[in-house]
Amino acid sequence: MDTAWIDGQPATPEAALRAAADLLDSSRQPFVGGLRTDVIGLRSALSLARRIGAIVDHAGSAAVYPFIVPARESGAFLAAPAEMRRRADRVLILGNAAARTGADVIRMLTDAEPDLGAATRAGKRRFMTLGSKNATWPGAQETAHVDCASEEIVDVLGMVRATLAGRRTGEGALGEETVATIASFVAEASFCCVVFSPAEFGELGTEQIFGLVADLNETTRASTLPVFAEADAMGAALQATWTAGFPLRLSFGRGAAEHDAALNASERQLSGAGEADLAVLVEALAGASPATLEAAIPAILLTADPASAGSAKVAFHVATAGRDQDGVLYDPRFGGFIAKTAQTKSELPSVAAILDALAEQIGERARDAA
Repeated sequence: MDTAWIDGQPATPEAALRAAADLLDSSRQPFVGGLRTDVIGLRSALSLARRIGAIVDHAGSAAVYPFIVPARESGAFLAAPAEMRRRADRVLILGNAAARTGADVIRMLTDAEPDLGAATRAGKRRFMTLGSKNATWPGAQETAHVDCASEEIVDVLGMVRATLAGRRTGEGALGEETVATIASFVAEASFCCVVFSPAEFGELGTEQIFGLVADLNETTRASTLPVFAEADAMGAALQATWTAGFPLRLSFGRGAAEHDAALNASERQLSGAGEADLAVLVEALAGASPATLEAAIPAILLTADPASAGSAKVAFHVATAGRDQDGVLYDPRFGGFIAKTAQTKSELPSVAAILDALAEQIGERARDAA
């Protein structure tokens, strides 16, 4: 079985590593992206990026940046799904995307009742959904639905906040009576959980949601439970933060990590509008859609799908993290990282093994040159 290719032709792993190192040696500005892998693979990708002065971003960062920016700018009340499952007595589900991207998380909440907290233990959990009447929600016995277009929800939440603060509001999209109903639902909770997809509401909408929850915490307990279509992007952002101090979209071009959410975005660097002249792409998660190169940028590809190897200058067939080999991956149902045991043991190399070997190849050349 072929495990490495150069210009689409089978090659030995050693030859492919040398070819990849040659590409990196001649690159003025490499880019390390994709990043669909486990914790150890991410660690090796960041380590290689630091060594070669690369720009770094995840293929799915656009889905998590509407959460990252307002959380960083204004703060946020966040909770793990397991805690909300045991404590929240009222759940407000916002928008239409949450039912699709967070179906497993919502189902965790609908399948149980609160069993922690003096005010919520042994109580009955109530749900309210605010979104399209055509949305399909994971089942809950007692769900009050308020029909509202997705683009109107942020304004409605502003009116809810005004109502809670005792200020007057106009009719708006839903009218004062409906707004007062929503305000009562969240204000009368002993512990309110707000579920939403940041990608649906953008940075300003997400900041409004965080603001509502902050208001509620003046008089009761409340927290948000954001759900992401690109869960592995959230995991990569967390690891980049504890490793380099920034949640991706960073550059090691001048040694220390520097952050720029616009200049270092994958979409810009891979479109030809950016500075990158070579891409190192990691695509090693089950079900992940491969990165696409819109411009003629040569690529070094680490992929779990050998059928995509022909699109790269150099390619390596690697094990799928958490399936072919043991791995630690971000799990949205847990709200953090969990260890996953391999379903089958593969002889394919891991992402970390290839990236570490490539870094060593570059290091040896640097030592020889010195």
